Amino acid sequence: MNRLQPGGVHGRKVNFSQSEQHVKKKDNQKFTVLVVDGDRHSRITTSEILSQAGFNTVEARSGRLGYLYFHQLQPDMVLMNLMLPRTSDGLDLCRQIRKHAKGGSVPILIMSSYVEADSISSAFDAGATDFITKPINHLLLIQRTQYLIRAYQTLRSLENRERVLEQAERIANLGSWEWSSKSNTLYVSKEFNRILGLAADAHPTIEDILNLVPETERIKLIKSFRRKDSKHQGTITINHKLHTEAGVMRILRHEAQFKLLNEVDYSIFGTIHDVTAEVLHKEQILQLAYYDSLTRLPNRTFFKAHLEFAIRAARKSGNLLAILVFDLDLFARINNSLGHEAGDELLKKITDRLQHTYPDKHCTKLNMSAIDPMAPHEHMSDKIARLEGDQFAVLIHNFTRLDAVILATQAILRQVSTPFSLRENNIVLTASAGIALYPVNGQSAETLLRNADAAMHFAKSQGRNNFHFYSSEIDFKSKEQLSIESDLRQAIRHNDLELFFQPKVHLKTGTIRSVEALVRWNHPSRGEITPSDFVPMAEQIGLISELGNWLINKACQQARSWNDEGLPPIRVAINLSPIQFRSGTLTGNIKNALAKHKIAPSQLEVEITETVLLEDTSRVMKTLEGIRKLGVRVALDDFGTGYSSLSYLTRFPFNTLKIDRSFVSRCIKHSQSAAVIHTIIQLCKNLNLEVVAEGVENEEELRFLMDHRCDYIQGFYFSQALSATELSRYIKRQSWEQLLGQFN
Repeated sequence: MNRLQPGGVHGRKVNFSQSEQHVKKKDNQKFTVLVVDGDRHSRITTSEILSQAGFNTVEARSGRLGYLYFHQLQPDMVLMNLMLPRTSDGLDLCRQIRKHAKGGSVPILIMSSYVEADSISSAFDAGATDFITKPINHLLLIQRTQYLIRAYQTLRSLENRERVLEQAERIANLGSWEWSSKSNTLYVSKEFNRILGLAADAHPTIEDILNLVPETERIKLIKSFRRKDSKHQGTITINHKLHTEAGVMRILRHEAQFKLLNEVDYSIFGTIHDVTAEVLHKEQILQLAYYDSLTRLPNRTFFKAHLEFAIRAARKSGNLLAILVFDLDLFARINNSLGHEAGDELLKKITDRLQHTYPDKHCTKLNMSAIDPMAPHEHMSDKIARLEGDQFAVLIHNFTRLDAVILATQAILRQVSTPFSLRENNIVLTASAGIALYPVNGQSAETLLRNADAAMHFAKSQGRNNFHFYSSEIDFKSKEQLSIESDLRQAIRHNDLELFFQPKVHLKTGTIRSVEALVRWNHPSRGEITPSDFVPMAEQIGLISELGNWLINKACQQARSWNDEGLPPIRVAINLSPIQFRSGTLTGNIKNALAKHKIAPSQLEVEITETVLLEDTSRVMKTLEGIRKLGVRVALDDFGTGYSSLSYLTRFPFNTLKIDRSFVSRCIKHSQSAAVIHTIIQLCKNLNLEVVAEGVENEEELRFLMDHRCDYIQGFYFSQALSATELSRYIKRQSWEQLLGQFN
C-alpha cells in the first residue's frame, strides 16, 4: 500500500502537529494524490484504489487539513468531496487552492453524489478541473486520474519551457512573435514587449509596432516583408532602428521565417534581437578602421575595398570606371606658415565644400556594404575618400564618353581653387589630379590607384593646377622617379653624397674666412643630380631630416679636417630646411656634431630662408635662440625675395644677412636694385649685422659692392663651389689682397 495518512506512512508512525507537518514524497517516480473526504470509508476506499494503481496518496478528513497538506506536500492532484465537514463545502477549499501560489494549474477532481447542473457548474466556477459522481467507478477513477495528471505534467512542462525560453530571451535580449494570415492575430513574448518598452502583458498590433519604427526604416522594413509575403516562404534578416514608447532608440536585428500552412494560409514566426550595443560598438570599430579621423571621410582601405567591389560589378556589366586621385598643390606651405592645426582646419573646410557642392551624377557613393553587408549606412552620401595627407580620391562610373570624366575633374579643381576663409586669411589653393581608367589602365584596385597617383604626380610636374590621364609614358617616368628616390636613400645612408664649398671673400682683408657648404650627388648611372632636384625629393619622401643631419656632421667633420691641416679657422655655412625646425631635435643634433668633431661653435653657421620665419614663430624663435646659445651663427638667406618684414631682423637672433643674387645681378643697370642693396647694407650696419652679397659674377658688381662697404661677397667671379681638397689648395695659393688692392 502507498497510502499516506495522518497516522502513518506505509504503516510507519510519523509524529507531526497540524500546524507543522513536513510529509515528503518518498518515490520521485510516483505521483501524489491528495484525497480530501469527510466520509472515512469513502476516503479509505478511494485511497486504496489509487494506491493499487501506483499512486502515492495522502488523506485529509477536512477542508482545513486538506489545505494544510496541499501547502506542505504540493501534490500532483487533488481529489475532494463536494461536501466537507467544518467547511461550507468543497468549493471553498477549491477556491483556496486556486489562490495558492502553487495551485493555479494543479488538477482538482470533484466527487459528489449530486449531479444537478447547478452543482457541476458551481464546481467548475470555483476552479475544479473535472467532476466525477459517486458511487465511484474504480476503473473510471483511475483513468480520469491518470489523464488529469498526465495533462498537468504536460502543462507544467510547457510552463517550464516557457519560463526557460523567457529567461533565455531575456539573457540574449531576444524577443519572439508569431502571426497567422488566417486569424490576422499577432502573438508576442514578454521579452518582445520589454525590448519595445511595452507592458509585459501588452498585446500590440502590427500597426502599433510599425509606428515605433522611423519612417525611412519603416518603408524598408515593409518592403522586405512584402517581397517574402508574395511567396509565403523564405527567411528575412534585416537591421532597423526603433524608438520605444519612452523615446529610447534601439537597433533591432529582425529575423522572420515564413511557413506555408496550406494553399491559402501561412504563418510568420519572427524574432527581434536588441543589437544596439553590438551595432554601436561595431560602428565604432568600422569608423576607426575605414574612416579618416580628421575629415570623417572614407580612408584608403575603404576606398580600395569599394573599388574592388565596383570592379567586379563592372567586369560583369562591361561598364567603364574612372579613378580620380587629386591632391592640393604646395599644401605644405599652409602648414609651414599657419601651423598644422590651421592646415587640418582647411582640410575639413575643403572636405565639407566638396561633399555638399559636388553632386556630380557620375561619382559613385561609397557603400560600406562592400565591406560588411550588415554595417550601418550613415555614410551612404560619401563620394570622396581621403587617401592620405592632402590626397583624395573619387570613383566615377556610368559614363560612355571621357567628356563626363573631364567635366567631373574640372568641377573638383574649380571647387578647390575657390578661395577659402581661414582665421581671417583668404587662402587660395589649387589641385592637381590624375585619372586611371578601368579596364584600360588596370584591372585591380591596387594597379588603378597606383596609376592614377602616377598621373597626378605627372600633372604636378607639368605646372600644377591641371590633370592628366594615365599613360605608359607616365608609368615609365613614375618608375624612374621611384628608382631615384630609392637611390637617394642609399646615397644618404652609405655616405655617397659629397660636399662642395663656395668661398665667401672678406672684402676688407681679401681673405677667405667663410664658405657655404653645397651638397652634390654624383649618381653612378645618371650623373650629377643638382640639389634643386633631390632636396625637394628628400622633403617629399621624408628624408630631409636625415639629409640635414648628414650635412651638419659632414660640415663639422670637414672644418675639423681643415683645422688639422693648419689652415686658419674657416666658418662653414649650411642650409637648413623648414622641416628640420619642426623636428624638435635640431639644436641637440648640432650640439652633438660639434662635440663629436671637436670644433669651435663659431666655425659653424646655419642659413635659413624666409619661409622658416613663416612657421610657428614661438617655436622658430626658441630653436634659433638655442642655436645661438651654442655659439653657432645664424644667417638669413635670400633676403628680400620672400614675405618677411623688416621687423624680423630685430625679433630674431641673426648674425648675418645675405642679399639675394637677383638684386646683385641688376645693381649696375637698374637703379632700384642698386638702391635696395644700398639700403640693406646700411640697415645691417646700423643693426650690427654682417652682410653677404651672393652671385657676384663680374668686376662691375664687385666694385659696386666694395664702394657700398659690403662685408662679404660670394660668386663665380672669384670661385665656383670647390671640393674640400681643391678649396684647401685654393686658400693656400691665392693672395686676394693684391687682387682687391687695385679697387681700394
